[in-house]
Amino acid sequence: MKTGHVPHALLFSGMAGIGKLAVAREFAKLLNCLDPQGLDCCDRCSSCRKIQGGHHPDILWLKSEGVFIKIDQVRDLRERMHYRPFEGRWRVMVIEDAQKLKEEAANSLLKLLEEPPKQNLFLLSALEPQMLLPTIVSRCCHIRFQPLDNTVIERHLIEARRMPPEQAREVARLAEGSLERARWLAEEDRITHWKDILKNLSKLGELSMIDLFAMTAQWAQKIEDLEHDLECIKLWARDLVLSRLLKDHRPAFELDTTVQRAIQGVSIDYLFHLYDLIERAAQHLRRNVNKQLMLEGVCLAIKEGLYGPKDRRNSFS
Repeated sequence: MKTGHVPHALLFSGMAGIGKLAVAREFAKLLNCLDPQGLDCCDRCSSCRKIQGGHHPDILWLKSEGVFIKIDQVRDLRERMHYRPFEGRWRVMVIEDAQKLKEEAANSLLKLLEEPPKQNLFLLSALEPQMLLPTIVSRCCHIRFQPLDNTVIERHLIEARRMPPEQAREVARLAEGSLERARWLAEEDRITHWKDILKNLSKLGELSMIDLFAMTAQWAQKIEDLEHDLECIKLWARDLVLSRLLKDHRPAFELDTTVQRAIQGVSIDYLFHLYDLIERAAQHLRRNVNKQLMLEGVCLAIKEGLYGPKDRRNSFS
């Protein structure tokens, strides 16, 4: 904005809930503000108010229809680009969760990024750049967003949600820098639910295979949003790694004695492997894999690798 050279495409990457879309909206305001205040929008003019309200004709917000962003949605953008912006100086096309682009939609978008018309800005948000076509990433100015500081989340929960400071501190620690996750955890009894998940993980070593399969079947049927449950398991696995590496590490949840003894009997390489396995399971879940089979795979890996016989604990199979 200082130099007047705005790139034709920006890619904002980072975990959910750290402000990518909020910054996209503010940047669209600044580009079209009628009374900019230095390098900030005024938030008072008709353009700013329309963008904030979501009804500015030159700010197009593209989201997935169902699981994917489809080629017809990208074609609609292409048709809009045949015309100059209606009101503003810039037409800004925000593509939310760009990792959900179907292959044909991604290829169609790539053609638009190769020869974009002037005064048109593509603004893509994604969890990870690796989830997009490399050719799309290469045509964007890539900005990585970092997790929010715990104190920022804690302050938001206290001020906006009137949450008691002690509870806000616990939620902020579990949110790992994501305001979206903090808001989710603040609802109902979700922290209690996460603690119940960790109790089940600590009991896996005692379960027979029949009981394990029965537990995962019941789990998969009861919970619609397993992605959050996997985030809990991933946070737990992260604590296993850090507890081995750092003597003064304070885990998100207290590890019971069964788990503490178990991690002393496995290699640090196995703990890294376990974390990676859970991360890959979360990625597969976003591709609509069978939830029960995915859960069975994760729980079996924990049962056999963490609590199983010593000669199998370092196996990466």
